[in-house]
Amino acid sequence: MRLAILFALLPLSAMADDRVDAALDQHILPAFAHLTDSTAALAASDDCAPVAAWAQASDAWQAVSHLRFGPTEVNNRGFALAYWPDPRGATPKALNTLLGENAPAVADASVAGRGFYAMEFLLFDPAYPASDARCALVQALAADANDTATAIAQDWNDRYADLLRDPTNATYQSETEALQELYKSLQTGLEFTSDTRIGRPLGTFDHPRATRAEMRRSGRSLNNVVVSLTSLQQLARALASEDPELTTEIDAAFDKALARADEIAQIEGGADFSLVDEPQNRLKLEVLQQNIDSIRDLLAMKLGPQLGVSAGFNSLDGD
Repeated sequence: MRLAILFALLPLSAMADDRVDAALDQHILPAFAHLTDSTAALAASDDCAPVAAWAQASDAWQAVSHLRFGPTEVNNRGFALAYWPDPRGATPKALNTLLGENAPAVADASVAGRGFYAMEFLLFDPAYPASDARCALVQALAADANDTATAIAQDWNDRYADLLRDPTNATYQSETEALQELYKSLQTGLEFTSDTRIGRPLGTFDHPRATRAEMRRSGRSLNNVVVSLTSLQQLARALASEDPELTTEIDAAFDKALARADEIAQIEGGADFSLVDEPQNRLKLEVLQQNIDSIRDLLAMKLGPQLGVSAGFNSLDGD
């Protein structure tokens, strides 16, 4: 009886939702720490074409790219790491400015000329052959990415994680609001992967758009889908951690999509999504998109109600 009374008197901060803790400790904080470490390794490289280090850092970003709230959105940090899609072709224009005379400091430049997508242009596009200027810019962009990643991780560790753990503040006023934020980021990540990472290059049957694929120059279009899905599965498992049966169902849905991605990887043109130009192979990418949409539906029908939340508006909706 005394123990029950004690728990009743505990402040809300001592009764933080275990699912929020799981999301933070098993997914968010380790993922941002990995982003910091991988960008530090990239920045430390003296190679003028650090392709392997860039790829590892890029993957680390893809694994947190759905967490577009809080520290990632301060000072456009998310866009400074990843400006894509770029329908107006702003990235090469920004890079040309940075490579020209009287170029601004990278930290003061347009976000279109910063981050992993700008580095992909420099490392893989034939319009940017090897030169001292390109080498210097690659290294400057790497250092800038590490500065940005470090600032994000520091904000999470110093302040923002506690706002979610103790949702009695101006940002989150209840456990439901904290769970809503995490669930929204999960659904937003799946939506972006389905509609943008896959939907953009799919185009229409009569007009596929292979050149719109994410990181096609480096052949990492499918890779980014796989990295994102794997990371989103971790977040989904954390949020469903109080229901083993639902966790098993969620795992099965993600595993089905990842198995489809493995099949696509074996097809010529699968890595960069140029397979969309072949109707028979295009169908396989459409099926992967449908698999991802099925995950979204499953979460909306079962996980959302269990958490007491809905997806609501997300960062893809705009104003």
